[in-house]
Amino acid sequence: MSTRFMTARTLLAATVTAVVLAGSGTAAASPAASPTTSPATSPATSPTASPATGAPARTVLATVREAADGLPGHTVYRPADLRALRKGSLPVIVHGNGACATSNLEGITFLTGLASQGYIVIANGGVADFPVPSTPDKTTAHPEALLAAARWATGSKQARKQFDGRVDPTRVGVLGHSCGGIEALAAGTDPIVDAVAGFNTGYFPQPSFGGYGRDRLAGLHTPTLLVNGGPDDVAYQNSVENYALLGVPAVLASDAAAGHVGLIAGLEATEGWQVAADWFDYVLRGNRAAGARFAGPNCGLCGEDGWTVESKGLSR
Repeated sequence: MSTRFMTARTLLAATVTAVVLAGSGTAAASPAASPTTSPATSPATSPTASPATGAPARTVLATVREAADGLPGHTVYRPADLRALRKGSLPVIVHGNGACATSNLEGITFLTGLASQGYIVIANGGVADFPVPSTPDKTTAHPEALLAAARWATGSKQARKQFDGRVDPTRVGVLGHSCGGIEALAAGTDPIVDAVAGFNTGYFPQPSFGGYGRDRLAGLHTPTLLVNGGPDDVAYQNSVENYALLGVPAVLASDAAAGHVGLIAGLEATEGWQVAADWFDYVLRGNRAAGARFAGPNCGLCGEDGWTVESKGLSR
């Protein structure tokens, strides 16, 4: 994994965004980068925007970034107007940050976009937590933090009150970037998990980040998406080799121009969250239009500039 966990420019941009969000409490994703209409959205949501090639039409919901009541060290990204959505309709996505960091500021655009698709997204790190510099040899993955968030969201009285009963406890996804992707892959073996996605990640040939190795891939039991940023991504080879070892329905998607952080915190973060949203719409919601972006030689994402996609075991 990269030793560059966050550049000064990225940190500054994330900090400014965090200040704006903290002041307003609500953020709307850019209309030019909209999300998929799903059973969770209501007719009162914002207008659909023109989708990218092969992508479903998207409806963007305004979102809120807030603390998780009763779950210290985590941040919630969710639709702002929960009452406009059906009770029991919102899947839960728990997210591990790059560098296994206890700060989610780097991924604000990505996480906000995903929440705007009608998801309760819970990321490691408190609302005001800033990144703490570290190095890979001193970094430990904590998949238990993702599982704690999933259990809190689906089973606690605090979450039921905070989300006004809108959570669907039967649909849980784990997601992570870089070292956070290791956390997601490791957490993905737990029975509570229904879908897995890892961006710019993959287990190393030798166990790392606290002893997590490729032998754990055999324990995955749900469809798994691995996304890399092309050959310049330091996790590229790990993602390719991990995909080859997967025995579950899976996708390996590569954006040659993204590098290691582009789809999460760079210029392509909007495209990144749309890919994640389509994956979870497909696996957790059974949305066939979203699934068509990944399945088969003529998949929608296959036709987008710079992308290559492999898949196995997917239903169309």
